[in-house]
Amino acid sequence: MNRHEFVDVATISITRMLLRNSKFFSRSVSGAPIGDVVSGTVIDTEGIRTGSVQEVSASTPVGEFQAAYLVSQWRGQDAPTLLYHHGSGEQPFDFGRFSSNSFHRIFGTNADRNVNLIALRAPFHDRSNREYIRAMGDLENFIGMLATSAALIEALVRQIRETRCPDILAAGISLGGWAVNLHRAYYGSVDRYIPVFAGARLGEMFVSSIYRKVTAEAARANPAVLRTMLDFEEAFTDVTADDCDPLLARYDRIIEFETQRTAYEGSDLSVLGKGHVTGSLATSVLRTHIQQSIAKTCE
Repeated sequence: MNRHEFVDVATISITRMLLRNSKFFSRSVSGAPIGDVVSGTVIDTEGIRTGSVQEVSASTPVGEFQAAYLVSQWRGQDAPTLLYHHGSGEQPFDFGRFSSNSFHRIFGTNADRNVNLIALRAPFHDRSNREYIRAMGDLENFIGMLATSAALIEALVRQIRETRCPDILAAGISLGGWAVNLHRAYYGSVDRYIPVFAGARLGEMFVSSIYRKVTAEAARANPAVLRTMLDFEEAFTDVTADDCDPLLARYDRIIEFETQRTAYEGSDLSVLGKGHVTGSLATSVLRTHIQQSIAKTCE
């Protein structure tokens, strides 16, 4: 085990102790397959509003969910637009001096001046981490959260297209990467997708990676259920367009490289020689990867 793997394992071990009984899917593993929920989710936005956080509501087959977006930078309809989705447990609109969210780290002081930037907030990320994990006790909440994020991307894409924006890109890290990949699998309306530390075998992450340590024992006892509910690799690989610039970490013990790389056959897969935690903190590398995708899309 190298130091990158060690940091991932240690982080999850500490998280497990802090969570105690509040683990993923500890109350219920009922629900519907994530693809069905994405396809049945309805979310409406009334134009792209700038200046403040915009709250939105989603109606899904597993309940009602609240999400939000913030136009961080708008350079006009002639500029490309980047939609960015945060990772699990982040507070994406916290831009304080000591903020550690990925959007702030990547774009806070180094934003491309010629790009429209829109940050998304998934359901349950307007509260403490403890409250967020408590909500994840129900598999339905986890599925509905991701379906809402994918649908929010689509709702924003529809509105942006009306401005005749030349190009739209969607990037996300970890949880955000899964949301971006779900959008590609079930909507496919973005010009370029940039999933970072994500794949299409989401259920497998809870079954076989180190993340199983923060998954309830009752849920782990039904691995076939988690795979059926959460994996979407078939739908993802059915998309043949050359529109995806994925980034995986070779030593990631959560989004395991060998498990998730299969979804990206034929894509220009970039590989970072770090783990999940150390890779998430490699800000300059992440920024460069996203900037290169923007340049490729707009060339």
